[in-house]
Amino acid sequence: MNQLLFLGVGTIAAAVRRALPTLPASGTTRGAPDQRFATIAPIAAADSAAIRTAARGSSVVVSYPPDASVDSAWSTLVAGAASIVYLSSTAVYAEDAGVVTETSAASPSSERGVARLAAEQRWRNAGASVLRLPAFYGVSTGLHVSLARGTFRMPGRGDNVVSRVHEDDAARFVCAALRAPPGSLLLAGDEQPAPVAEVVQFVCALFDLPAPASSHGEQIAPSLRATRSVDSRGSRAVYGVQLAYPTYREGYLAIHGALRNLPGSY
Repeated sequence: MNQLLFLGVGTIAAAVRRALPTLPASGTTRGAPDQRFATIAPIAAADSAAIRTAARGSSVVVSYPPDASVDSAWSTLVAGAASIVYLSSTAVYAEDAGVVTETSAASPSSERGVARLAAEQRWRNAGASVLRLPAFYGVSTGLHVSLARGTFRMPGRGDNVVSRVHEDDAARFVCAALRAPPGSLLLAGDEQPAPVAEVVQFVCALFDLPAPASSHGEQIAPSLRATRSVDSRGSRAVYGVQLAYPTYREGYLAIHGALRNLPGSY
């Protein structure tokens, strides 16, 4: 890889930038550049010529929400890229899919999942590989944040099993996808999908947070209502992805350690 172009600069794009700090990097923004652009050269999202120029010979990471018109326009602009990866979601699988692998059929049960699957196809037509991500977490995002804010609600008893991945490990999957043949499909996820209640109990004890209230129905995010376990062993084996945080325990312990000495933290 010679240079990076981020179409959308969010949590995972920032993690990829940390993983590849020496490469020149640019990224799109719809407003004034913030701290995320300290090491990423900003490009106005409306500047088609600049996007086309930045994409030429670059490794392109697509990480914004599905938008049919933008997907169609930008997938054309990056025709000169060296490689492209589209960051998708496990929402393309049914909420009750159970264990999913790279060979599992996509069968979205939500509008969000339908939109993701359509966006995947647009980007695959442009030569992109697709990386499907479960819920991701890191220092500034995850259960420890929503529990501390009091916004998290347990989905019923919390006995549904879901997958997750630390943002730094997600970046490792992205780097693998950028090296993969065009049109490849990769699945990201740690080694231990677990019941929501189990992870919540661990995080509450670690960060000394009160247990959340239970709720049902539309008050619960679709990703938390689902029962989907990502088996990422195939992608990890084929592309040599080594996880720094093989389970949520290592991941949240590392986050706790990183936050412990920061002013105003837990």
